Amino acid sequence: MQARLPVDADEGFPQSFRLRFGEHVYRIELYVNAAERTVEEAAAAGGVLDLLGGGPFLVVAVAREEPGGLVPLLRRKAVRDLPCPAGGLRLVFREALVDVRNLNGTGSYGSKVLAGVSAA
Repeated sequence: MQARLPVDADEGFPQSFRLRFGEHVYRIELYVNAAERTVEEAAAAGGVLDLLGGGPFLVVAVAREEPGGLVPLLRRKAVRDLPCPAGGLRLVFREALVDVRNLNGTGSYGSKVLAGVSAA
């Protein structure tokens, strides 16, 4: 069974949060990789970046918290509907539409990131 990954797009990007899943706690980081020109063009054309399309993209990084520190498990480009295994997790990104105002900024601009998490 897949649960929703608790991404709050209104908090902006980059963002990170802790996720307790099963017996472990994970640190999830999300950031946008986009050329400055691409961001400027998107701002002029309505301001929304589709991060699961063919241009700018969303990067996901996952680390597991252990007594000795963080254990890196994954850092990769999120691809629509392609599972991302990371230790005991399996992430699947369904939608990632980010308003350029949510790049390094917070606010309710209609940005939306839908992703699921399940056991690997």
